[in-house]
Amino acid sequence: MGGCRGEDLYFDCDEQSKNFEAAAAREGQLLASVPKGDPYPVAIKFSEEGLNTLLEGVVGSDVPFTGELPFVWFSGPGTLQFEATTDPVIELESLEGCPTCVQYSFDFNTVLIGVDDQPEGAGIGRVKFRIPIELQENGESSTKLVADYTRLRVQDLWLDAFGLKTEDHEALVGALALFMEEKIQEEYGETELLQLDSWELGNGDIKLLARKLFVFPEDDTMVLAMQSNLPLPQGGGLEITGEMPMGISMVLDFDVSLLGSMVERLLTEGEIPRVYDDKGEPDPEGEYGLTFDGLTGRPNGQILESQFRVWRIAEGYCGYATAIMDLAVDLEEETGAVVLSAGDVSVIGGQGAGAVAAEEDQLVEDNQQVIDTFRDGLVSNLGTTINYDALAIEGSSIVFNTEARDVHEDHLETWFTFFVVENP
Repeated sequence: MGGCRGEDLYFDCDEQSKNFEAAAAREGQLLASVPKGDPYPVAIKFSEEGLNTLLEGVVGSDVPFTGELPFVWFSGPGTLQFEATTDPVIELESLEGCPTCVQYSFDFNTVLIGVDDQPEGAGIGRVKFRIPIELQENGESSTKLVADYTRLRVQDLWLDAFGLKTEDHEALVGALALFMEEKIQEEYGETELLQLDSWELGNGDIKLLARKLFVFPEDDTMVLAMQSNLPLPQGGGLEITGEMPMGISMVLDFDVSLLGSMVERLLTEGEIPRVYDDKGEPDPEGEYGLTFDGLTGRPNGQILESQFRVWRIAEGYCGYATAIMDLAVDLEEETGAVVLSAGDVSVIGGQGAGAVAAEEDQLVEDNQQVIDTFRDGLVSNLGTTINYDALAIEGSSIVFNTEARDVHEDHLETWFTFFVVENP
């Protein structure tokens, strides 16, 4: 039975139960849909080297160029056959009129075949294409990154073959470039580079979708800005820039406040238990509850500091204790995954019975099993969130090597190198 201590409502269990239910109801609400614009809480950054690794994994030896074109030269009508001799290279350049285009270049050999199907000359060349890179929705919980060859443009074509040199026949080579564009546009459509799926957390209602593509030529980086139906607090969201560490292929950047919203939602769904009995076991009718106040990064210690409230809402004197618990952010030696290690709990304030606990840590110490269950759920689910790996290439697998993690006050970065292997 609920009790009170004199006239102090802070100790009244009915009052504290109402306060707890109101606080819990405010947590874990989802937006009606995933926003399309900023502020963005998650970003995936690729260096120029990382993009080339992706391209090699997707295209391999099937360069969208090899083929033939009709051609008329001094010797008469014939056919030009082309074959790439180098791997394609992506360069992130500032390309007028196409802010999300990339430059795609390689060398090639060419042979002129006459009307009698005999070779009449050969030579070499080099070509640079401009290809739009786009994000496209792929159902309700997925997006894909595509190279749109239907809008490809030849930026530069150099040829030295059977007496035909670009510098001597600019108009003819220019016409040949137009034929090349049409041929590639006709034969190659949209090529999927990468598929980005949502998280697999809780009951599946939490969504994460790539919403906007940024290219930063000055930094040689491309950024996929992502949105979620988890709400951000006022002022939340990442500053989207092209800055990346040297030698790193990919950076995954999380707004720390989004991770806090994630915890609140998982408490609401019951993935992390919210209410407990007097033995610390999850029980919807129990007398102890938890609400979550938020996360803050502490860069110097590579720590996320969590703040939460432990409530007593029935049986005796009631109230809550406000507590903090450090989560050390490390890399698991064998797998390279980000792992969180929870430290001790410290009580920093409270109300009612929790105010007493603030002085004696009594409410927390007497209910250590509640803390332990909450700690396990918090560490496990945050680890799954931070180790987002729902990136896929059709027919291949991406193998990530986690090189480092970097905790800032308001965001957390994970740095990767990776390579792509063809599935058996």
